[in-house]
Amino acid sequence: MIGLVIASHGQLAAELVSTAKQIVGELPQVASCSVEPGTSPEELKLHLADRIKSVDQGEGVIVFADLLGGSPCTQSLSLCQQARLEVITGVNLPMLIKANSLRTTMALHELALQLTQYGQRNITCVTETLRLKSSAA
Repeated sequence: MIGLVIASHGQLAAELVSTAKQIVGELPQVASCSVEPGTSPEELKLHLADRIKSVDQGEGVIVFADLLGGSPCTQSLSLCQQARLEVITGVNLPMLIKANSLRTTMALHELALQLTQYGQRNITCVTETLRLKSSAA
């Protein structure tokens, strides 16, 4: 099973995992990594490495980071040579839930690409969709 690590500034990562558990139940091989103010890059890298190791069963790990270029992203990228990792930024709840359901069915790189596309498709301006439907009626 591919492991999942959600890494973010503040408590976003922990809250995403908690919310996903409310929806789908337990999430095996999933860990969160929260970056508090004042955390040094070295401390973050060590914490990320520990979280990655805790969920890696040999099939690799996807790290979901909150922001492209942010500390969780850059420090995750610095670990790519030490572990089989894919790093995806812009994590959202639909991506995490979908990752949980697909991670036993495809290879690491393929899963990372599928999740990126899935996350992007699930960002919708619902009010605009409703306006278009009501104007067509």
